[in-house]
Amino acid sequence: MTKPISEAEMVSVGELSLAVRQWGTGETLLLVHGLGASSRLWINQVEFGDRFHVVAVDLRGFGLSDKPKSPGSYSIEKFSNDLFHLADKLGVSKFHYLGTSMGGFIGQAMALRSPQRITSLMLVHTAAKSSIPRDILEVRLKALKEMSMTDYGKLVAEQALAEGKQSRIFDWLVAMIAANDREAYARVLTEGLSGFDLSKESSRLQMPVLVIVGDTDRVIPPQAGYALAEGIQGVDLHTLKNAGHIGYAEQPAAFNEIILSFLGG
Repeated sequence: MTKPISEAEMVSVGELSLAVRQWGTGETLLLVHGLGASSRLWINQVEFGDRFHVVAVDLRGFGLSDKPKSPGSYSIEKFSNDLFHLADKLGVSKFHYLGTSMGGFIGQAMALRSPQRITSLMLVHTAAKSSIPRDILEVRLKALKEMSMTDYGKLVAEQALAEGKQSRIFDWLVAMIAANDREAYARVLTEGLSGFDLSKESSRLQMPVLVIVGDTDRVIPPQAGYALAEGIQGVDLHTLKNAGHIGYAEQPAAFNEIILSFLGG
């Protein structure tokens, strides 16, 4: 990274405010993180601003954005509504969408709902449906209640990274997860991820689509990414070598090259 990520600004989108980081000029490229992260996730993608107007957002419940308490606040539909409202507020009618993990779930939903607004769709470390087994979900929710957020972050980071605790970015990822609001995180697990399934709809995606998987991803295994890509006509599929679930930080040079080549095409 040659320069720091931009400072966050608060943008009102209907009932709440989202933290947004913007840099660069050109066509708009929206960067959307996954569960437990924030717009700070993209510290290795600052260079995208050399060619695009980059908008990196903290989703509701994460980072500096508002964390609503009402039931149903963390559905995929709510996340999607926020991002469309954000684009409207920024005066952006059409944009490239790059989403990782849960951000990929949201991107698929948005692209199916309003395809005319998505110039291209980049789906990273994600799948067409959520496949968290019920027993695993219950273990995660129990851990969230009983462990410190730092210890919980260590559990998540060790699973997410190809090299686990030996990874150079382990502490950085743990700190990001540890900063989460415990209640919002748990509610996203149950309201946002539980029941997500667009596997029968993904074939309807008509815009250019890129799918990236990590070859050692243990959170969303590469097979799930391959299954997603298989249903999309004309998809561009790439496998990041020596990458787990955080490929954009584990292998940033290779990741950025794939993204910029796809967008250039």
